Amino acid sequence: MADNPNAIRVSGLDGGKCYVAPLGSQLPQGLDPFGPEWWDLGAIDPEGLNESYEEERSEKRPLGYKSPVRTDIISVSKTLVTPMWETNPYTMALYDGVPLSALVERPGGIIEYPVHRPKGQMRYMLAVDTFDGTNHERTVCPIAEVTSRAERTKTAESVTAQGLTWTVYEGSDGLMFHRYFLSDGMWLPVETMELTGTATVAVGATTQLTANAHFYNETTEDVSATADWDTSAPTTATVDADGTVTGVAAGTAMITASYRGVAAQLEVTVTA
Repeated sequence: MADNPNAIRVSGLDGGKCYVAPLGSQLPQGLDPFGPEWWDLGAIDPEGLNESYEEERSEKRPLGYKSPVRTDIISVSKTLVTPMWETNPYTMALYDGVPLSALVERPGGIIEYPVHRPKGQMRYMLAVDTFDGTNHERTVCPIAEVTSRAERTKTAESVTAQGLTWTVYEGSDGLMFHRYFLSDGMWLPVETMELTGTATVAVGATTQLTANAHFYNETTEDVSATADWDTSAPTTATVDADGTVTGVAAGTAMITASYRGVAAQLEVTVTA
């Protein structure tokens, strides 16, 4: 795969947003807008979001070996730290360990909720959006819970933030989260390319070639319309942007299709 400088992201984000919803709510498809059951947690600390992933492994070391011959995953931990700047009812309830369903609106716009000693679990669906220019990354966790809270300081010189650490849980199928990207530098990498079609064409006639991209996730897609096409002998055979080959003169020409830095070739024979 060819290098793509556009895929380089900087740690300084242009923006970010966090959303929560009750378990079982409708998951957004891709980067679609969130439904009414999702609560917007508001502005985020300019220091941004922190994400961590930890694995615990056991080593298998045969007698007499100085290094392991195998390691097995024992446990996996995924956490997201979201320092929320807005002191709104949702961020405050999450910080205080109060179910969002316990919020009550009183006359005069007053919001009230009782704070009891926490017990049991308070799990939600969590979504985090981050933006770097026109690039958009979204992480959607079907099951997550606030398991740690940062110190909440009130001074005249700093913004009071609700620092929430979310632990992501896996579902019955092992799923922990979905990740979505929208970027001119992030795309599914191609493992191999393949050209198919009739490799013989008469002078003045055409033949259609198909460019198939085999991706690393073991899927295949017809990319004929978006691949870059070229011919080694335009006086023998030409090729259009969609893979249509036209015979010009008797002989042979090597037709090449390139897509995402990977190329495939097919020799076409032109008959008189």
